[in-house]
Formats: sequence, C-alpha cells, structure tokens
Amino acid sequence: MHHIVQKAYIELFQKEPDFDANIKYSRAFKGFNANVRYTREVMHFRLSYQWKEISDDIKIGLIQSLLNKVFRSDKKTMNQELYEIFLKKVPTFSKKLESDPILEDSFNRMNELYFQGIFLKPNLVFGGNNFRTLGTYNYNDDTIMISSVLRKDQNLMDYVMYHEMLHMKFRYKKTGKRVVHHSKEFREWESRYHDKDVESKLKQFLRKERFLDIWF
Repeated sequence: MHHIVQKAYIELFQKEPDFDANIKYSRAFKGFNANVRYTREVMHFRLSYQWKEISDDIKIGLIQSLLNKVFRSDKKTMNQELYEIFLKKVPTFSKKLESDPILEDSFNRMNELYFQGIFLKPNLVFGGNNFRTLGTYNYNDDTIMISSVLRKDQNLMDYVMYHEMLHMKFRYKKTGKRVVHHSKEFREWESRYHDKDVESKLKQFLRKERFLDIWF
C-alpha cells in the first residue's frame, strides 16, 4: 500500500483501506493529468511525471478526487482544496512550447477587444479537421486547440477562440457532483461577441464544409 494513497483514503473515509494500491509516474501523460484503474483487490494510480516533484499534500488531494470518482462520493477535505487551487495556478507556470502565428493573431485580437489584454498567451495549436470539437482549452497544460476547419474563416475562428478564452476566465465550477463548464455568467459573456449572427454563420459554414469534405 502506497503511503500517500493510505493517508488520502483514511482522511477521506475515516477508516483503513481494504485494498492494495500503488502509484506510478508516467511521461505518457501531458501536463498534470492522472488516472486510476482498479479491481476489488488493488488500485493502480498513474500520474504524469510532472507530479513527481509536487508536495505530498497536493498529491493527496489529487488521489482523493480520484477516490471520490471510484466510490461515487462527494467528500471534501483541505487537501482537495489545495489540489483545486494548484490546478487553477497551473497555467501560470506551464511551459509555452507551441504558438501558431495565425492563432496567435486571433488570440491577441480577442484579448485586446474583450479582456483588455490581461491574458498571458497560452499554447496555441491547430487540431485536425474536426467538425464536432471546434475548440478546447486544456487547463493542465494551458493549451487552446482550434479545429483546422476554421482556418478558412477568421471571424468564426475568432469566435471559437473567444469561447475558449472564456474557459480561461471562468474555469469550471463544481456543484455537488456536477461540473459546470458553461455557467450563466459564461453564457452572458459569450453573448457579448460583436457578430450577433455568428452562431448561424457557424452552422452554415460547417454544413458547407462537411459537404465538401464528403464529396471532394
């Protein structure tokens, strides 16, 4: 039984664990990702190698968040609060390794127009020609990914960039077991985008691009 898992479990459930557990650090994960695989007898915690030098108190909070998922509980501890504070600060010290110049221009436009230039530049990368996931913001490695299908339309690219930057601003909120990514305040800010018809334009654009993708 790994001592961090044992301590995390006892603090969370007020009893000794009735399973074995181990922790391994892997370079296969990006950022500060982690997961757990388990049977009735043993739990295997896999943490990004970047966790290796992080304090045990924060790692205990990470393990407890994974244990809550495994046991479908919603218990809170001081260590989990430390872990959540740590995650919010991750972007400030994540290495900035990738910045596509087209996306950088889009990011700078949105930053100045809507956020008074307050955001530090994250990693900015194009993904594949994805029609379903047009953009993502990864908190763990401070990366905005934009679908390559939007290269053809600067306005639509800017809108998706703006949406992902709102994730940088508001992050996610936990309400009980529910995680809210698009809060009321998030949606209100999203509606401030200058092109009020952008959603319908986006739908028309995607229909056209899907047709071209299928036939050409």
